[in-house]
Amino acid sequence: MLELTQQKNESPMRLSRSSQVVARMLMFGFGAMWGLANIAVLVNWFGFDLKTAAIDSLVSVVCAGFSVLLLETILNRYTPKASKYQYVIGLSFVVAFLCQWVAQQVYIKLSNGNDLYSQFNLQAIPIRLAITFLITFGYGMAYLFFKQMKELQESVSQQTTNEVMMRDAELQKLQLQLQPHFLFNSLNSINALILVNPSKARDMVQQLSDFLRTTLKRADEHWITLDQELVYLQLYLSIEKVRFGHRLDVQIECDEQIKLWLIPPLLIQPLVENAIKFGLYGTTDSVVIRMQTQRIDDSLQIVISNPFDADMQPAEGSGFGLNGLKRRLYLLYARNDLLTTTIEENHFTVQLTLPEKI
Repeated sequence: MLELTQQKNESPMRLSRSSQVVARMLMFGFGAMWGLANIAVLVNWFGFDLKTAAIDSLVSVVCAGFSVLLLETILNRYTPKASKYQYVIGLSFVVAFLCQWVAQQVYIKLSNGNDLYSQFNLQAIPIRLAITFLITFGYGMAYLFFKQMKELQESVSQQTTNEVMMRDAELQKLQLQLQPHFLFNSLNSINALILVNPSKARDMVQQLSDFLRTTLKRADEHWITLDQELVYLQLYLSIEKVRFGHRLDVQIECDEQIKLWLIPPLLIQPLVENAIKFGLYGTTDSVVIRMQTQRIDDSLQIVISNPFDADMQPAEGSGFGLNGLKRRLYLLYARNDLLTTTIEENHFTVQLTLPEKI
C-alpha cells in the first residue's frame, strides 16, 4: 500500500519533467526552423551574403531563446494566483523588449557600416519584437498550462494519498478490535481455575498470551493464507474449549487445495466468536458449530452455522460484531454483498465470500 502511494506521488513529478523536456525540444526545433527560414529570407529576398544572414539568424534565435528562459525563470519564482494570464502577457512583452534591445545592439555592430543592413535593421525592429513577443508569450501560456496540470495532479495525488492513509487507519482500527466480553470472560475463567486447577489456569494464560500476540502480529499484515487464519482460529478455540469444555464442538471442513488462498487476516475468528456467543450463551446444552470452506468459481466461500434460539440470546455487545466486519470487507473489496446472514430452522448461518486476490 505504501509503495502504491509513493508511485502515485512520483507520477506528477515525472509528468512535469517530461513536459518540460518536450516543451524545450519543441522550442529548440522551432528555433532551428525559424533560423533556417530567416537565413533563406535574408539571402534570397534581401540579397545579403550568407555569413551576414547566418549571424543575424543566430542572434535572432538566441534572443528568442534567452527571452523564453528568462520568462520561465521569473515564472518559476513568482506567479500570481489571480490575473495570471494578464501577468504573462505583460511580462512576455517586457522580457521580449529587453532581449530585443540587447539583440539590436548586436545588429548595429554587425552592420559595420553596411547602410543597407542598417536600414533593414531599423525597419525590422517591430517585426523582430513582435516575433520574439509571440514566441515568449506562447511559451509562457504553455508553461502556465503545464503548471496548472501539475498542480491539479499533485492535488489529486495528495487527496488519493490521504484517502489511502485514512482507509488504512480505519482498517487497522477495525482489525485490532477484539470482543471485550471474550477477553474479560477468559480472564474470569483463568481466575476461577487458579484455585481449582492451577495447571490448567497456567495453560490458559499461555494460550491467551499466544492468541493476543498473534492478533497484534496479524494487525501489521495485509494478506495471509487461509491455513494461517485457521491456525489462528485454533488458538482462539483452544481458549474457548477450556471455558466451555465438551459443550463446544466446532467442526471445520476445509479442502487442502484452498489452504493457500490469500485472505485478509482476522476475518474468520470474529465470525466463529459470534457463533459461539449466540449459540452457547444462555444454554447449558452441547452445541455444534460447523464451518465449511470451498471454492466457487473465482471466490472462496466460508459458511458458518450455529444453533439459534431467539428467546435465549445475550444482549448486544459493543465489540467488533458483524457490522465492523462488513465495513472491513467494504474497505478491502469495495463491495457490500460479501457477508450475508440467514436464519432457517433455528440455525443462524453466516456466508462469507472472498474474491480471489489478483
